[in-house]
Amino acid sequence: MTDTERLTPEPPERVTLDIGVARAAADKALSLQLGTTTRVQIESMTARLIGHIESALAELPRDTPGKPAPTQKEAAALLAAARTGAALVHSAYHAMRDLAFVLRHLASRCEKERAAAGTSGAGVPSGSLTPG
Repeated sequence: MTDTERLTPEPPERVTLDIGVARAAADKALSLQLGTTTRVQIESMTARLIGHIESALAELPRDTPGKPAPTQKEAAALLAAARTGAALVHSAYHAMRDLAFVLRHLASRCEKERAAAGTSGAGVPSGSLTPG
């Protein structure tokens, strides 16, 4: 093995969206109420949603090279807005809800893409997840 081969990092393992977990996160976000949810809870949930959305966007094919689908454009705009962190609690709450709705849509698209490709699940061997 040459020095170059040792220094070349292995490509990261492709992370696919766990559709069930993503939908549960979206449902949880949408169940939170604006008067009883703290800013910390909103930010924590927003971070979870962002992670799921990024996984979905990485998995979904683009319609044409360099031109994302409308939902992907919307998701990218929401992700950029969610990262500012300077919003009022009311605005952060509604941004979180917007992310949850986009995640639901992206999860459905991922599910349809997998069905069309003949794959299922989240790329995790069956039986490896614990209920919870």
